[in-house]
Amino acid sequence: MTKRRIIFLIAWTLFILYAVFIAPDGNQGYLDQLINMDDPDPLLLMVFSFLGIYPMVFASFLLGEDDSRVPVWPFVIGSFMLGAFSLMPYFFLSEAESSRTVRTPDWLIKVLRSRVFLVVLMAGTVVLFFYGVTQGSFATYGEAFQSSQFVHVMTIDFFVLTGLSVFVIGWRERKYGRSEKKQWMGCVPIIGTLIYLYQTDRKKR
Repeated sequence: MTKRRIIFLIAWTLFILYAVFIAPDGNQGYLDQLINMDDPDPLLLMVFSFLGIYPMVFASFLLGEDDSRVPVWPFVIGSFMLGAFSLMPYFFLSEAESSRTVRTPDWLIKVLRSRVFLVVLMAGTVVLFFYGVTQGSFATYGEAFQSSQFVHVMTIDFFVLTGLSVFVIGWRERKYGRSEKKQWMGCVPIIGTLIYLYQTDRKKR
């Protein structure tokens, strides 16, 4: 097993153990508020919505590179419900096969990496960010983070997904023998990865 696969296996295991045994065990009804749109705090709604956008970003990214012996689509689909808990196993189970062609149909890759799709995701992210930061309460979010298991794990999941964005950009750059200088773009949640895809996909046309 390679170093990368060992690191991801350990990180995934620790993430699960943290969520189960260390995160707060309260509920406080935040999940119900968000699902039913029962006047949730805008900051909570922002992060919750970001966890719905991130799987679409990873779908755009990973489905176009699906040439491993393990198909990526089950992990991408799972990420819409489980976030990084679903995506991380792919990186310790997958192993590149240079002779394999990408599984994903060309038409789907074109849709997921189209300018329209990427720009819509960017616009939605920017709108949600300004709404959450300007209208939300950081004090309310901090209280929810400390008392609610759902909000606590949701927040950490967001940061783990951002870390995965940094990794996948560097991984893709190495895969095609390019410099890893663009890896930093993944540090900008959602937007950085979308801009990376937008730029690199345009160069292919």
